[in-house]
Amino acid sequence: MAGFLGQCVAVARLLGQGLMRSVLVVVLAGAVPALWVAAGIFFFTVIDDAVGAAWCVFGVVVVSLAVATRPICRAMRTLVTRWTGVEVPGGLPDSVAVTRMATGYWWNGYDYQRLRSVSVIQRWLQTRLREPAFWREASWLVVSPLTVGALAAIPLACIGAAIITLATPGATPLRSAAPARGLAAAAIVLGALLLPLCWRPTAPLARRLLGPSPSSRLTARVAALVQGRADLTQAQDAELRRIERNLHDGAQARLVAIGLSLGAAERLVDTDPEAAKQVLKQARESSLVAVRELRELVHGIVPPVLLERGLVDALRQLALDAPIRTTVTSTFEGRAETPIESALYFTTAELVTNAVKHARATSIEITVGRRGANLYVDVRDDGRGGARVTPLGGLDGVIARVRAFDGTVRVDSPTGGPTLIAVDVPCA
Repeated sequence: MAGFLGQCVAVARLLGQGLMRSVLVVVLAGAVPALWVAAGIFFFTVIDDAVGAAWCVFGVVVVSLAVATRPICRAMRTLVTRWTGVEVPGGLPDSVAVTRMATGYWWNGYDYQRLRSVSVIQRWLQTRLREPAFWREASWLVVSPLTVGALAAIPLACIGAAIITLATPGATPLRSAAPARGLAAAAIVLGALLLPLCWRPTAPLARRLLGPSPSSRLTARVAALVQGRADLTQAQDAELRRIERNLHDGAQARLVAIGLSLGAAERLVDTDPEAAKQVLKQARESSLVAVRELRELVHGIVPPVLLERGLVDALRQLALDAPIRTTVTSTFEGRAETPIESALYFTTAELVTNAVKHARATSIEITVGRRGANLYVDVRDDGRGGARVTPLGGLDGVIARVRAFDGTVRVDSPTGGPTLIAVDVPCA
């Protein structure tokens, strides 16, 4: 009995989900065309001149496309992503903030204008006239009512017509009442069967029209590669400066001090052997400190265990040195290229440090494995969450490090936790 009730609940949930999604698709696909139809009926009824009425309807169409295209398409992308789990990225580039330059002119991402209001209006028009992605979104408003909107409306029409038929028995002649009720029942069954199916073509059409075009993808790809190269160049320059500074201030100064101590011992060895022994003892202690500093410097470049035993064992050593309970789980076998292993190691070390310092976590789970053609490292902590990517922040540095290898970083950190940061890097 419990199993049967569970199946009934599952079916009811599936039908309710299909009903809600079909209604949303019909509303979003048909809202703007319904406005056009209403405008046409109104103006051709009120205005006697057909040409004037047509121009009024054309004005309504243009204004509605300019105003409603982006919010409706953004809502549809959000719904498709939530329903299918596959993100539909927007094709339009992010708007550049209107900024006043030192010359007094306003920059809007396209041109300089003397007045801020003119700059804002120009940016608004340019994003709708010059961007191919806007016209792809506008085509969605035209195509969707005739395709996915009509499909999603089929089960709603079946169920609605059946309910109206059953709710108004007096409108049906007595002789045809029984067949009409049978047809209404069949329509309800057909509508219920179609509810979980008719909204599904929305996802592929949305990905086709609302996602970025191939040229936009190539442009974004080139921009990401250029930015990754710039980030890698800056990171290398900063790393070289850090090594130079540490060598100059640490090991080099120690070695110079050791040389001076040995020269002093050489002068004292014949006249004051005891003093020479003390100087040599200090030189030996300084040499030990210099060796330790050199080891720390080399460890900051590439840990020896990473070169000798690979990424997984290096992460296990990192987990042993962590101040909170940290576990490493791996399904990855073999070795990746040393630069990739080094990038993933230092990325994980940065994420562990962030979890300890900022998230107030008590435990960390590190998972290493394959995700398709990518090598991934997932870092999960039980901290307070709320991690966000901010310019020049820790996560921004992690993204820059991984982006140099064409990798991606996904941050899932709701307020209150837990936090999951997934790092993927292509790796043969």
